[in-house]
Amino acid sequence: MKTNHYISLILVGMFAILVLGVTAGNAQEGKGVTIGGTQVVTADVVAVEHANRVVSFRGPEGNVVAVKVGKEAHNFDQIQVGDKVRVEYYESVALSLGEPGQKPEASSSQMTARAPKGAMSAGVEVNTIDVSATVQDIDRKNRTVTLKRPDGRLVKTKVDKSVKAFDTLKVGDTVNAQYTQAVAVSVEKP
Repeated sequence: MKTNHYISLILVGMFAILVLGVTAGNAQEGKGVTIGGTQVVTADVVAVEHANRVVSFRGPEGNVVAVKVGKEAHNFDQIQVGDKVRVEYYESVALSLGEPGQKPEASSSQMTARAPKGAMSAGVEVNTIDVSATVQDIDRKNRTVTLKRPDGRLVKTKVDKSVKAFDTLKVGDTVNAQYTQAVAVSVEKP
C-alpha cells in the first residue's frame, strides 16, 4: 500500500530531523517546526503524440523528457508544440509534540482539481499524510529515544545534542508529523 510507504518515509524524516538537531521551537508556540519549500520549473513542449497521449518537454537545462498523459487530462488535445508548461512543486513536513497518552495514528488524504473542459490545460494535486509515534523509552545518557509506530513496531533513534526538547520529553509523549506534497501544472500559450 502506498500510504504505508509514505508513513515509513515520514517517520524516517521525523527521526532524521531529530538527529539533525532541528529544535522544536519555531512554530505553534514552541511546540513544533515546519520545514518545506517550493520549486518552480518551466519547460517547452517540443513534441506531442496525440494518438499515444505522449508529450515531450525540454527543460531549463536542455534535457528532453517524454511524459504519458492520462485520460483524466481532458484538455490534452489543446497542447501544441511551442506551448510552455509550468510546474510548481511544494513539499513540507510539520513536526510537533502531541498530548501524552495519544495513540499512534496514520491517515492520508488527497485532493485533485483540473481545469474545466475546453479551458487551458491545468491541474493540481495535493496529498497530505498525518502520522504520529509514541515515545516508549528514553535513554538520556546516550541521547536515544524509542518510538512506537502506528503499526506497533518500535524504532530507536539518536537525538542530537542541539535538540532542547529532548530534555523535557517523557515516556508516553507523542511526536506528530504532517507531510504535504502539492503539484500544480499549467499550460501557457506563447
